[in-house]
Amino acid sequence: MPQPKDIIAIIPARAGSKGLPRKNIADLAGKPLIAYSILAARFSSLINRVIVSTEDEEIAEVARVWGAEVPFLRPREYAQDDSNMGEAIRYTIQQLGGLGTDKVIVTLVPTSPFRTPAFLDDMLRILFKGYYSVSAVKETTMDPSMLFIREEKAELMQNLFAGAVPIPDWKTYFRPYGAFHAYQTKFSEKNYYHVITDKCMLIDIDLPQDLCFAEVIINNELFDFGF
Repeated sequence: MPQPKDIIAIIPARAGSKGLPRKNIADLAGKPLIAYSILAARFSSLINRVIVSTEDEEIAEVARVWGAEVPFLRPREYAQDDSNMGEAIRYTIQQLGGLGTDKVIVTLVPTSPFRTPAFLDDMLRILFKGYYSVSAVKETTMDPSMLFIREEKAELMQNLFAGAVPIPDWKTYFRPYGAFHAYQTKFSEKNYYHVITDKCMLIDIDLPQDLCFAEVIINNELFDFGF
């Protein structure tokens, strides 16, 4: 399958965050957090545009310093605590002229800083084999017998699967992970899911302790970013 002409990385970075205020530009080992995603995309041999989608002027300026484009600010309605990231991405694509047969959209969530340009290229090469999308996922293990709910005004918890509902036999499942997602015009219905197993790549920056943990890894050169 021919490679599309435009492979655009979109990095969504809103200003608001509760666990770690303004985390997308928080300092991580001498660089703002968002810089790691920008650099991974810039050093990719396949991605040819790096766009940061934000509603915030300061984040936009930081992104430009590190080499990303910020051609416009998105409306604040797409940057609230309850906003859907997909809506922000769709708005950005629309402003960039829509998704045609010559475009691939890559989404890189900046709170997942541990990724390499080579990883991005490998995932894109899988996409070019004819998949509609390629997504990073992480394994989550859960014993459903340990899930409880509390009914309204009740003081005690009740097992979610108590009574006539049988406990499902699954123990392991997977959920989307922000390290990578890419899609193109639907040449097929096939979707590829890549399970992230690298312990560093599974670090997601949400709280101050996550940032400290990531900084220890970087300062001790335990992860090779490739840039």
